[in-house]
Amino acid sequence: MLYRGIHHVAIAVRNLSESLKTFSLAMGLPVSREATVPDQGVRAALLTVGPDEIELLEPTHPAGGVARFLEKKGEGIHHLCIETNDVATALGQAKAANLPLIDQAPRPGLAGTIGFLHPGANQGLLIELAQPAHGTHTLSIANDAIFEAVETVLIGAKDAEGLAAILAKNFEGTAAKQDGPFGNSQVVSIGKSRVTVLDSAGLAENQVAGRVLGGKTEGFLGVWLKAKNMNAATKHFEKHSVPIETVNELIGSQANGVAVFFSA
Repeated sequence: MLYRGIHHVAIAVRNLSESLKTFSLAMGLPVSREATVPDQGVRAALLTVGPDEIELLEPTHPAGGVARFLEKKGEGIHHLCIETNDVATALGQAKAANLPLIDQAPRPGLAGTIGFLHPGANQGLLIELAQPAHGTHTLSIANDAIFEAVETVLIGAKDAEGLAAILAKNFEGTAAKQDGPFGNSQVVSIGKSRVTVLDSAGLAENQVAGRVLGGKTEGFLGVWLKAKNMNAATKHFEKHSVPIETVNELIGSQANGVAVFFSA
């Protein structure tokens, strides 16, 4: 299996220190690493969610990609990183399939050896491929952790079935129709992980989801986290004055332009 699943979800933020107060303190996600990446023009922090991670990116250069993203779209999910056993082979296969690439060859990055596909390869979604150094991504769940994994990443599309088929094809996954709290969706399994593609028209009619999603219906919409204990997670959010809303069996909240949902 070439693709192992989600390595991290990257979120563009304007102020890393302030955003860490939200994600680390208010949401209870421990920080595993902070670093400046000069060639990408960002300061980054990695937060642990069991075997997965959330990456916060603050631009350090006004001409960098993250700075341009913030100027155009505001804070929110910038890209999805998928872990691979061999990033060179993954890029080679993408090139052979005539998928547009940003990186023609692997290069060093915060997540290990990396390479970016052009958004045109996945209907406008920016996706990074990462091959971590051996033994550097075997994260575990701390005893006092509130969340234990990224359950799924939520994506909106006008043609949900079409985008799901593209993602399944590009990353050796499988796609299946599923009824969930947001109505009909397409769930794409990639290695150990899942991404959920939602129909944009259906989202526009869901008033509660619309409030939590900030009115967004296309592209990367949010992250669904698996809580160790639903009641404990809810009490933690309330303790830190994080406004939450119930969406069927999910609890949802907004943080730095990102909808964060959680369930047991």
